[in-house]
Amino acid sequence: MYSIVETGGFQYKVEAGKAYKVPSIDAAVGSEVELKSVLLVANGANVEIGTPVLDNALVKLEVLAHGKGDTVIVFKKKRRTRYKRRNGHRQGYTEVLVTEIRSGSESAVADAQTITRNRARVAALAKAKEQNVPMTRKQKIAAGLPKPAKVKKNALRKAKEA
Repeated sequence: MYSIVETGGFQYKVEAGKAYKVPSIDAAVGSEVELKSVLLVANGANVEIGTPVLDNALVKLEVLAHGKGDTVIVFKKKRRTRYKRRNGHRQGYTEVLVTEIRSGSESAVADAQTITRNRARVAALAKAKEQNVPMTRKQKIAAGLPKPAKVKKNALRKAKEA
């Protein structure tokens, strides 16, 4: 069973138990979101198409994580006028897991094992991302770490000569 839903101005073909990256949704991680803008629901040979949306259809999503996509470079240039502009942009996204697709009396629900596996994958990615982040000055002060000792260049030069 699959469905076509609209969110954030885009349309997605979704299936129960699969994870998708959609434009940012205002919801906390771990919360459940219901999408009522369902355009199509297909269950084998039975296909329901909305005009423009189906009234009795619903797709339930679980919010797994929020993040930013890859950098897109915007470069503008006009020749012979010394005009160049370089700008970068990272679009925000929300990673969601489709837990249930419901249409009237029919419904498709994701396995508990699939849901657990996706939650563990997102947690592992977040942990890997945290490991490489150095402490900020504010965090060092809060932790009570001493300031690094100042090294004078003259002392270094004399140490090399000796």
